[in-house]
Amino acid sequence: MELEAAGISVRGPHAPMLHATSVSVADHQVVLLTGYPGAGHVAAALGLSGRLKPDTGRVRFDGKSDPALLRRRVAVVDAPGITEPDDALPVQTVVGEELAIAGRKAGRKAVLEWLNEHDAAEHADKRFEHLPVAVRTRLLTELTVARPDVQVVILTMPDRHGGDPHGWYELGRGLAAQGYGVIITCADASARLLDVKAARMGETDQPDPVQVAPVAPVEPVTPIDEEDPIDEVEEAEA
Repeated sequence: MELEAAGISVRGPHAPMLHATSVSVADHQVVLLTGYPGAGHVAAALGLSGRLKPDTGRVRFDGKSDPALLRRRVAVVDAPGITEPDDALPVQTVVGEELAIAGRKAGRKAVLEWLNEHDAAEHADKRFEHLPVAVRTRLLTELTVARPDVQVVILTMPDRHGGDPHGWYELGRGLAAQGYGVIITCADASARLLDVKAARMGETDQPDPVQVAPVAPVEPVTPIDEEDPIDEVEEAEA
């Protein structure tokens, strides 16, 4: 799987929102895409995911220029004014809406079970704006990858909420280890703090993505037979 953008740009009503940018990501890869905080981050996320037609350049998924395919395979997480939740809503309401989008059970019981499975049951009744930053980003990302068709995740400006960049960067690496392609848009300062060579908005010559090793399969545990003959021999020898 590969998502590739070549020289995409987006014009705004008064000035360019995104200058010509090239970026690519494949499965098991993470890309930091940096730029000045503002509309360019949202324009990049929407252009890369087929939700906004770039004024120049092209975006392809596995070699195909198909906006419908992009919208199905590429998910945008927490984009300001686009996919970010209403801060006034209770956490369980946001979770229910996202589970419904993913085609999962979304009743109260299912929502509470999902929150419990993701170590967030204590936050069920809180307003979404009161979630700790790291929990907010993690829950929104995990809800996004609950959608069965998603292969690329674009995490949009997680540093705008504050907190430690290492938290959301490790979250992205964890997704890449599972086989997703991950693009995280952020400020230059965050990339410097992480000491990661980042792609930049407005540039077409970019560094290679960060490759992440796949998650090692968990070896099945062989149950111990309480009447194992080996144990009996050892007891006899003792």
